[in-house]
Amino acid sequence: MNKFLISILLLAPSYLTAKIEVLDRIAIIVDDGVVMESQIKKAIESLEEGYQSQNMQVPPREILIDQVNERLIIEELQLQLADRLGVKISDAELNSTITRLASNNQMSLEEFISYIEDNGDSYEEVREQMRKEMRVQSCLLYTSPSPRDRQKSRMPS
Repeated sequence: MNKFLISILLLAPSYLTAKIEVLDRIAIIVDDGVVMESQIKKAIESLEEGYQSQNMQVPPREILIDQVNERLIIEELQLQLADRLGVKISDAELNSTITRLASNNQMSLEEFISYIEDNGDSYEEVREQMRKEMRVQSCLLYTSPSPRDRQKSRMPS
């Protein structure tokens, strides 16, 4: 028993001095999901870079924050709907889309990956963002009314 107490007392200072490091924080709760502060920060930085690369005046920070928050909330809601509908994008579908995108830009897949990474982006992050966009597009196609349904909705009852 004494050895147990001694070992606890010897280990206790290391637990007491442990540093707590916050990796990320929840910024917005969206139905069943969340938007993280890091997502907002990254989206704002990307938007600012886009304005600067096109030599456009960057809007005030508050406006950017509102725009980014709205876009991320809508994206999160769309992804939740895709989850509920069971919309999934296989690796094969994603690979095919990325290969087609590279080809449309007169690049091989390897050149396309190098281009992404040379611009400071992560291929894996771009890949997962494309998967999200494909899920949202599939969801929108699934939930959009057909032309026949649109025609019926215009007809008087």
